[in-house]
Amino acid sequence: MEIWQYIEILRRPNKTWFFSKDNTEEKINALTKIASNGYPSLIYSLTDYLKDSNKEIRETTCRTIIHLFKKIDNKKEYYDTLKHCNISKSDIDFYEANFPTEQYVELLAISSLNGSGYIREKAVKRLSQVNNRRAIKFLIYRLADWVLPVRQEALKGIEIYKTGAYIDSLIENLPIITWLQKVERTDLSGVYQEIINFIASENRNYVITNFSKYPDKLRLILAKHISSSLIDISKELKIFLTDKHFLIRNLAVDHFDKLEQSEIDQLLNDKSARVRFQTLLCLKNRDEFENVVKNYLADNSATIRYFARFTLKQTSINFADFYNKSLQVGNQVIGSLIGLAEVEAKQYSKNVKNYLNDNKIKIRKTAFLVLCKLDEENAYEFAFANLDSSYVGLRNVIIDFLSLVPRQEVLAKAREIYKNGNYELKRSMLNLFNKIGGWITIPDLMIGTVDENENIRQLAWQYLQIWKARAVRLFSAPKQEEIERAKRIFNFAHETHEDKQYFITNPLNGLDFYFK
Repeated sequence: MEIWQYIEILRRPNKTWFFSKDNTEEKINALTKIASNGYPSLIYSLTDYLKDSNKEIRETTCRTIIHLFKKIDNKKEYYDTLKHCNISKSDIDFYEANFPTEQYVELLAISSLNGSGYIREKAVKRLSQVNNRRAIKFLIYRLADWVLPVRQEALKGIEIYKTGAYIDSLIENLPIITWLQKVERTDLSGVYQEIINFIASENRNYVITNFSKYPDKLRLILAKHISSSLIDISKELKIFLTDKHFLIRNLAVDHFDKLEQSEIDQLLNDKSARVRFQTLLCLKNRDEFENVVKNYLADNSATIRYFARFTLKQTSINFADFYNKSLQVGNQVIGSLIGLAEVEAKQYSKNVKNYLNDNKIKIRKTAFLVLCKLDEENAYEFAFANLDSSYVGLRNVIIDFLSLVPRQEVLAKAREIYKNGNYELKRSMLNLFNKIGGWITIPDLMIGTVDENENIRQLAWQYLQIWKARAVRLFSAPKQEEIERAKRIFNFAHETHEDKQYFITNPLNGLDFYFK
């Protein structure tokens, strides 16, 4: 049944006459289906049944509404979804008298998003009184209400919840205040600062002790406020230095003058390039900086490598020799490989080749990309030999390279791999044919549309659409052998489609126009 049919079931009277069959079970089933398959905007059609004469229907309706309510995952969607719900001021009293506290709070939250300012005001007052962490979120939303009395009640409510018992809930909802400030209906900067002071100043010890339990977004907000007013310097900086989020670790750099040498060394070796770079910038005016920055000539970060070379450009260091020597001893391999490409050290391309068979696929892939810049012919030999590599990342960069040099032997090998390869290899070869494009690969795409695997057929069809779009820009005339092959494959594939009916309509219909 469709959702609207379940709604129609709910609209039927519970009993039409004295001896009629009770339809409670049918309505309960309808509500269950709505909860399972419905969407938040259906709440508008359900609120009337919160006051049904049948207690079981009321309770199931309430659970269904709350379930749909919690499906809302967009801040703007709350009001747009719930503003037209048929709720009166007296209904709020009814909810309090007939539903458990947890459900009552959810119904108050829904009421606080009603289109009527009077309903919102009463709901906000009640949310202030229920002593429930869930209420805080919806009180915060109403801090930006366009009706002054509602805003005032929401502000009073937030003051009530500014207690030790609700610190975590206030922290959890800080991003909402940040978002609401963008609405610019009212200035919430003062309210935000008061809440932050309550959290990060009045309850600082609690926040520091429990800092690691908060999610990344909240830790970053808290860390910024803690950073702006360090109290227990050693303890609080340690929190930044050991955090798993690089932006929080980076806050330690803002207090560089307070860091011990061991802590500076920790930042210099941070896994985040941003943290390492900011730390180097803080050291650049120190006498021993040249010795420090030399260790970053082969850093994995391009920004840091460029910075190190720029800093040391007046020295006697030959960067090409430096990178080559690093490779010979296996030091900072990836950064050294890329460094050779950046300084265009073609004379050392043979040493790059030594890493094409490294045990680490990331190094192998990097070596190939570097060789593409330093020695294209050797890069081609490797790419041709490894076109069917079992490593997807390596295979993808090889395809990107070979699509620019589509020699006949490449196409012949790609067709053989497609013919005998597994699903993943077929996908990759179709990708290669698509990237090469032109008259020479259209037969290969047509072959893909009659593959035994449905996913391969769909992919080939998508590439075929791309080929058609590009065909109007194929200014070069096809060779006679290309036309003959295209016609031959077209006849075979078109006949196969007519026989197998893989698609609703034959995807090759009209394609022979291009081969006439």
